Parts: sequence; C-alpha cells; structure tokens
Amino acid sequence: MSEVVSLQMTRRSVTGKGPCARLRVQGLVPGVFYNSKGENIPLTVDNTALGKAFEKVRYSKMLELHIDMDGQLEKRTVLFKKLVSHPVKRRYDHVDFIGIDLDKEVQVTVPVKTTGRAKGVVLGGKLEVIQEEVLVRCLPTIIPDSITVDVTALDIADKVFVDQLSLPEGVQAVYDRNYVVLTIQTSRAVKADSEDE
Repeated sequence: MSEVVSLQMTRRSVTGKGPCARLRVQGLVPGVFYNSKGENIPLTVDNTALGKAFEKVRYSKMLELHIDMDGQLEKRTVLFKKLVSHPVKRRYDHVDFIGIDLDKEVQVTVPVKTTGRAKGVVLGGKLEVIQEEVLVRCLPTIIPDSITVDVTALDIADKVFVDQLSLPEGVQAVYDRNYVVLTIQTSRAVKADSEDE
C-alpha cells in the first residue's frame, strides 16, 4: 500500500445554494464529511488541491483530511464517496467523503492491470479486458493499488474469471455471480484463416 495522501480542509459555517456559489467563485469547493457514527461536517477545500488528491487516490485509496475546526486541527481518515464536476467549467462543484475505521473492512473498486504477452495474442488473437475494475473487501490499510493478471499463458478463447484472480492476503473479491474479467478473443484474421482451411 502506498503512502496516505493528505488534504487540507476548512470547516464551513455557511450552507445553501447562494453561499456555496460564492465559495466556488473563490476557487473553493463545498463538501461534506460523513461517518457511520452520524458525524456530519460541512467543509470547503481548494479546487486545485482537491483535483490533485483525487488523481492520486480515486475512489479506492485512503485519504487523510486535515480539517481546520475553528483554529483547531482535526484529522479524519476517509474515502472519496462522491465528486461532482461542473458540466462545462474545469472545476468541481461538490465533494462528499465517507469516514472509515482502520479496523473495519471496506468495499472498494480496484483497477485491473495485466502483465506479459499472451500466447493467444502472439498467434493473432486480441486481449480484451472486460472488467477494468474489481470490487474487493478488505481492511483500509491493505487496499491494493491494483490487481495484476499475468496473461502470458493464455491462449485464444481463454478467459479469466473473477474467482481465478490472485489477490493479496486479506483481500476478497465481492460478487454475486462469477464473471469474466478478461479474455483472449479470436481476431478476424485468425477466423478467416481457419475458415479457409
């Protein structure tokens, strides 16, 4: 697991459409911190800093909020819950964070990455990643940066299902039905050759 990213926040005393619109004009983004204990803190954050933090952690890695609570610094460990972008302007309109406990499991989506060159690709097939992310359950401290699949041995028409993924200890894939994560598809050229034969 990579180093935890931190983000400076300020508690906001004003709410409503008008005050929030004025904050956005100043380059600030209104947001809210929630947790399972019913805590609900309205916040503001710098738009640029928010964008940089989100690029690093997305929805699957922990973030530490450093909140200025009327002059006192408080820290909260969170995940991004929702980030709303402006439909036209290059800015964010709102952000929600969900507080997490380090000793309680969370469910997060983790990106799928591949390594190696598949045998089926060498023969003219095409690697298709059907699920670019996989939902997993684990403690926040061991959320993997990605799930790597070695495709070297895969032949044409081979498939890798979610229950075949090699996951770190303590990490479980979450699914109701077993599904295909990636496959080696037959290319048109390979199909044409086999039909000619």
